[in-house]
Amino acid sequence: MTETSAASSYRSAPVMSDPPGHGSTRATGPTRRPGTARRLSPALRKGLLTAHIVTAVSWIGVDIVLLVLALTALTSTDPRTVAASYVAIGAFTIVLLVPAGVLTLATGLLLGAGTRWGIVRYWWLTVKLVITVVLTTLVILLLRPRVAEVASRAEQAGAAGLSRDQLGNLPVDLVFPPSVSIVALLVATALAVYKPWGKTPFARRRATSGR
Repeated sequence: MTETSAASSYRSAPVMSDPPGHGSTRATGPTRRPGTARRLSPALRKGLLTAHIVTAVSWIGVDIVLLVLALTALTSTDPRTVAASYVAIGAFTIVLLVPAGVLTLATGLLLGAGTRWGIVRYWWLTVKLVITVVLTTLVILLLRPRVAEVASRAEQAGAAGLSRDQLGNLPVDLVFPPSVSIVALLVATALAVYKPWGKTPFARRRATSGR
């Protein structure tokens, strides 16, 4: 082959371009679509999910203990047993219920904001959020003052104990909140498992607008 034909063959050879994602574009890294939420890393998501499950289960457990103590105080005829039950309720249940509710709410919001599920994008998540907010608010505003009142009366009674007549409607009032809370938290758990009802109108509007 002559030098002329070799040069012509070299010029006519096809030029190979860099495949997509290589060459000069490699240094820029992946781009994120404007308007999309930043996602949690897998490790952080698993950590938050673990914390969310642990706090929610703890919440149900404390409610069960509160219900058992409240029923014991309601049905017992021994004044000392009644007083001891209410002292126990005042000593630890509210101390555990408030952090459990707040942490369950906080971890749930972080998981929703940092994953594809969102916070109000799906009906099951929206209902779960409402349940958690309502229960946490009721614990702080209604249950805690009643527990403090009945525990104070039990401590003042001392060894003499308490009778039903001394407490009025408080024994019944303390049975109702944990009963409702347990049912509501079990409903929230079922929603997280089955994920019914699809997307909310808010999510559909955002999808239609392309945001």
